[in-house]
Amino acid sequence: PRPGFLAELKKDIGLKGSILVYYESFEKTRLKELSVAFPEYSEWINSILERIKDLIVPFKDFSYYHPKQKGSTSLKYVMPALAQISYDNLEIAEGQTASLKFMESVFGNLTREEIQKIRIDLEVYCGQDTGGMVEIVKKLREFLS
Repeated sequence: PRPGFLAELKKDIGLKGSILVYYESFEKTRLKELSVAFPEYSEWINSILERIKDLIVPFKDFSYYHPKQKGSTSLKYVMPALAQISYDNLEIAEGQTASLKFMESVFGNLTREEIQKIRIDLEVYCGQDTGGMVEIVKKLREFLS
C-alpha cells in the first residue's frame, strides 16, 4: 500500500506551504525511510522535509504549559489539556496499537469485515490526531491575540 499512499500524499500536500506535524523527528524519519524504499519519490520527499513545522515546539520549550499535561509534551496529554479532546472512547487510542492493527490488516488472516473495522478505527484515530492539532493551533492563536 505504500506507493499508493505516497501518490495520494503527494497529490494532497501540493507543492508549497507548511506541513504541520507533531514530533517532527518521527515523521521525518518515516519519510526518509520511504525515500530509500521508493527512490522515484526521493526528490519530492526531500523537498517536503524542508516544509515540515513541528507543533510540539511551544510545549517542549514551555512557551505554553497546562497542569493537565502532567509534565508531558505528548499529543495525548496536550490535546485534552488544551482542546478538551480525549482518546478515551476510541478503539485505537495510541500509535503503537495503530501500527500493530495496520500490520494485522495487511498481513493478518482476517475477513473483509475485520479489515474494514480496523480501517475505520484507524481513520477515527488519525482523524482525532489531525483534528486535535487543528484545535490546538486555534487555541494557541487565541492565546496570542
